Amino acid sequence: MPPFNDAIQLVTAGTIAPVYLLAGGDGYLEDFFIGEVARHFLPPGSRKQVFALDDDRAEQVLAELNAYGLFQDRQLLVVHQIQRIKGTARDELIAYTGNPNPDKCLLLVMEEYQPTKGLQKSLAKSISVIDTRPPFPNTLRSLANYYAKQKGFILRSDALELLIDLIGDSAGHVMSELDKLFTQMEKGEAVTRELVEVQVCSDKSFQLWHLQESLARRETDRSLRICLSLLEYGTLPARIIGSLSTLFCQLLFIQTDTNMERGYTGLNKLVTTQLRPMRGLYTLDETTWILRKLQATDLSLKSTSVAADQMLIALVAGVCRGIG
Repeated sequence: MPPFNDAIQLVTAGTIAPVYLLAGGDGYLEDFFIGEVARHFLPPGSRKQVFALDDDRAEQVLAELNAYGLFQDRQLLVVHQIQRIKGTARDELIAYTGNPNPDKCLLLVMEEYQPTKGLQKSLAKSISVIDTRPPFPNTLRSLANYYAKQKGFILRSDALELLIDLIGDSAGHVMSELDKLFTQMEKGEAVTRELVEVQVCSDKSFQLWHLQESLARRETDRSLRICLSLLEYGTLPARIIGSLSTLFCQLLFIQTDTNMERGYTGLNKLVTTQLRPMRGLYTLDETTWILRKLQATDLSLKSTSVAADQMLIALVAGVCRGIG
């Protein structure tokens, strides 16, 4: 399975498979990949055909795949919610992927990423699977650089790091912010850190998830900087403590192998991806100590007149430096 960025480069070079499975659920990555395939595969003026199996019947998709015309142009078919296909239709689809029509490109979209079971496991035997889960930081950096290059701009590494610091919770948000910057620039110019500071920092402050993500990585200086910024921009101390309690409770569940119900955890996807690596940075004793410290700090803020910023800075520093 090629990484997302490698798959994009193959498409732009003209190497396009007759069938793809996009699995993972990040809408921006799905749209970006589909757009690149359409741009390099379809003849000028042609449009892709889009199906969704919550509204459209699987038989419609199969009929379109199996239709042949005497002077057939290339066709691009996008099928969302492919995991809903069942029974005979599912068997026919799998059979088609083993012997696809080279004049057609079929893009199957699945919200979940399940490589070891179900339909994805069956399809992966014969087609290209593209991982469209929310990107990890390194993937996000590569994608942003590729995006800037395609648009005709240069993206400085320090500018990108600051941009990800500020709004890097999803690929869509980063690319949207880049688009705003590009409208103020001439082709060939570079996005610099100074430009990001002026155009992005001026109307954006850090969010609570930035502090969660930084503490998950145990980055002392950055965590302190984010904490100060949150307080400066009016984030209530109780909200900061609450967000950190959510983070370390989730870590405690992982460290103690506690069964958790699936669903909303209070953490965004970028922070959630850091939970497993975070386990190697914090011991169980440290996690327990941190949760007790958060509870004690919350109580002190509600019952004493000690300055909140001093208590929170000391708390964040203590979390990063550990109990030793």
